[in-house]
Amino acid sequence: MKLRIHLEYVHPWPNHIGLFVARAKGWYAERGWDVDIISDGHDRGNPSDLVAAGEYQVASARLGELIEYRHTEVPLVGVATFNQCQLPGVFGRKSDGIHRWRDLEGKRVSIPPSPRLTHMVREAVEADGGDFDLLNVTHPEFWEPDMRAIEKGSFDAVFNVLGWEPYQGCTPVEDITFLDFDQVGVAPHHAYFVCFTQEMCEAQPQVVRDFLEATARGYRFAVENPDEAIALAGSPMCNMDPEVLRLSLEHMRPTWFAPSGRWGEIQPELVRSYTQWMIDGGFTTASLEDIEGAVTNDFLP
Repeated sequence: MKLRIHLEYVHPWPNHIGLFVARAKGWYAERGWDVDIISDGHDRGNPSDLVAAGEYQVASARLGELIEYRHTEVPLVGVATFNQCQLPGVFGRKSDGIHRWRDLEGKRVSIPPSPRLTHMVREAVEADGGDFDLLNVTHPEFWEPDMRAIEKGSFDAVFNVLGWEPYQGCTPVEDITFLDFDQVGVAPHHAYFVCFTQEMCEAQPQVVRDFLEATARGYRFAVENPDEAIALAGSPMCNMDPEVLRLSLEHMRPTWFAPSGRWGEIQPELVRSYTQWMIDGGFTTASLEDIEGAVTNDFLP
């Protein structure tokens, strides 16, 4: 059986490592699956679009995509979450005077051209007693800058994934400031969900259960054996410095398992509160009623 997984990002990185470990260790193959883990195709649609079109069976998707697909002819279901927290934030350098959110005043800050993301930064700066209007905000369009853009002098701080882009430069880790939205209570949520079509969940529930069991096993292995996990995922991530992979994996490992100790467990209160936050800000056309049936822990091991 062919299983095609579409990632939420344009290339693999350590947040996906459990998938690659499960494949490399043969835990998918022993169930008779030939698994592709693919990141190409974002110019044709997001992962949810491509799963709904039948090109893939599994999507790594954001909650906004997931719940808005409840309105379509091919509704999706989030059967697990990759992360127990949100992943983005703003990062900069202590040596540039950035230690907390309000220190972004007067700084050149790169924020993706999204009203939702800009609003998150506004809430975080104001929660720390700062004035967002004093930031010099730059939208990088399609570019996703990392620490190298700060080192080159393009920006003073960058909005991006805290477990990845800050490590891609020459700045010592001890000089990096990680500004986390969760620390100031701004829009806490699960970062990404493992999504199947509702039709597949109903027609082949054991496939969904078995996929999650093998994947959870991959993430457990990565937590307990980080160096071996990096070696197993070395081929699809060979474009990255091994030290960057190590630092990123160390950052990401605590995000994968719920307080219960279970990988993939979805916290309903996080789903509800973040959906309400998006509704209040006008960042989704979905309603709270759309959460019903959109996520479930019933398939988890």
